[in-house]
Amino acid sequence: MKTKNPLFALFVLIALLLSACQINMVTEINKEGAGVYRNEFGFTAEDEAALAEFDSSLDDFCNDVGEDMPEGATFYKETRNKDETWCVFESRFASIDGLKSIYGETETRINQLDLTEGQLTYDLSLDLSGDENPELTQTKVSWVVKMPGKILESNATEQNGNTLTWTLTPGKQNDIRAVSEVGGINLGGDWIWYLLGGGAFLCLCCFVPLVIGGVAFFLIRRKKTSEISAS
Repeated sequence: MKTKNPLFALFVLIALLLSACQINMVTEINKEGAGVYRNEFGFTAEDEAALAEFDSSLDDFCNDVGEDMPEGATFYKETRNKDETWCVFESRFASIDGLKSIYGETETRINQLDLTEGQLTYDLSLDLSGDENPELTQTKVSWVVKMPGKILESNATEQNGNTLTWTLTPGKQNDIRAVSEVGGINLGGDWIWYLLGGGAFLCLCCFVPLVIGGVAFFLIRRKKTSEISAS
């Protein structure tokens, strides 16, 4: 099938072969702009049985899919939810420019992707408006982004903390946008321990010198009193 987006063609291929496959495209970005991009393909036992009907196996299928992954991507398999097998292709990047290069290999249109003045702007478009295929609707395709800092705005389908998820719709252009404030210190859920620890540290810094000074003053005063009494 010829389409202007190889990513869309890959979705169609999977949808034609399998009934319940899940696809996640996951990007994790830290506050320095580095991170990891993963393509995850989840298979149930029924999916593997469907592959066998085509004289294929899960390993064969993942190897074929791997040919369309960004250059340098590493591959591994893992089990989730006890009975799901996931083929995962992982690409690491050291900067936002590195992420742009990875997206460029998938023909993802970048409207704006930059980390400036303590703010990350993430704005992409995925054109899935190629040849429409009803089987594609049976495959759940999610675009997931873990943003650094505080989320200021997004048009995500759902949000869980700093993780945003868009459920992609076949047959149309999918616009993905989010902005986060990266500046500041993220203490996570353990902020109370940081607060208590900081307070204890400040008390020690103030209290210990006072105690030492008080003891020194007492000893010096006692020595002078002894000298006066002896004279």
